[in-house]
Amino acid sequence: MQHFVPASLIAVFALSAPGCAQADDGANDSAYVRVFDDCTTREAEDDPVFYSDCAGYGAWTVHILAGEHGAAVAYSRRGLEAQWSESPPRVGVFQDLGQVMEWRLDASGTAFATIHRSIFTGFQAGEGGQYLTVTALRPEGELGACHVAYVEAAQQPNANQIARDAADYLAPDWQCGVDEPIVFDLDSEMDVLTIAAQRRPGH
Repeated sequence: MQHFVPASLIAVFALSAPGCAQADDGANDSAYVRVFDDCTTREAEDDPVFYSDCAGYGAWTVHILAGEHGAAVAYSRRGLEAQWSESPPRVGVFQDLGQVMEWRLDASGTAFATIHRSIFTGFQAGEGGQYLTVTALRPEGELGACHVAYVEAAQQPNANQIARDAADYLAPDWQCGVDEPIVFDLDSEMDVLTIAAQRRPGH
């Protein structure tokens, strides 16, 4: 069973922020699902690694690989190995995942991207950081999903908005297996809308 979080409670969770970015037609929306509420978990035979299949939005399943040094996320049963290898820039030793995943929906209610938070910690106080990972969903593609952007979230006060913009303006046209994920942090020279404009035909 899917566990959806009412919009009135979103401020409590890690991906909360006032308002939502919308694409040009203003029709995009968000659904929020608690990632770990409905999972089936198994342990690898030879390694201290756990694989969890968790209910996502609609027919999507979120696959989570977790070990003593971190976690990784994949979607669908195609291209899982490629997705496991993708991760935000590491700013700490251990990686945990946020409890709530945001699913971006088009006008028909179809999920086309997700946003989830990665939290890195280290051996000493002050080590670590956070990133919001934006993933494009390709249910019929050779790769079921691929990363679009990594948004530094510890120092940027508008990180949630940047992540939603990346989902809305970059994910729909992202070429999985071809385009490399883009990092958005305080040192980024271009914002999401500038990059999206440059990617349009004729530019």
